[in-house]
Amino acid sequence: MQAYFQALGASLPEANAWISQVTTIVFILGAVMLYSLLFRSELIPRWISGWGLAAAIPYFAAGLCVLFGLISSMSTIDSGLRLPSGVQEMVLAIWLIVKGFNPAAIASLSAKVEPNQGDQQ
Repeated sequence: MQAYFQALGASLPEANAWISQVTTIVFILGAVMLYSLLFRSELIPRWISGWGLAAAIPYFAAGLCVLFGLISSMSTIDSGLRLPSGVQEMVLAIWLIVKGFNPAAIASLSAKVEPNQGDQQ
């Protein structure tokens, strides 16, 4: 029984590293969805959302490379591939704090929403 628990304990760090990389890949897929919606809605400048979409490519590649053991986690290459996304997130945060969403885009989006036809009985 002791050998069983030793084997289980030895495998936990590997499982943790694998789960971390899968979480990274799921995160970046969510970021791609967010930035594509922001790009289409023009709530923020398109260059910021375009930057987010472009930065997702090396971030995703880093996650896959670490997952398959091509590079080590937190190596210089890994950090370099994730850097554009981190800088873009900071620029987005500063932009939203200082300028906020584009009011003209919000007005045009709310104008496109039609009232529900079932409510007019």
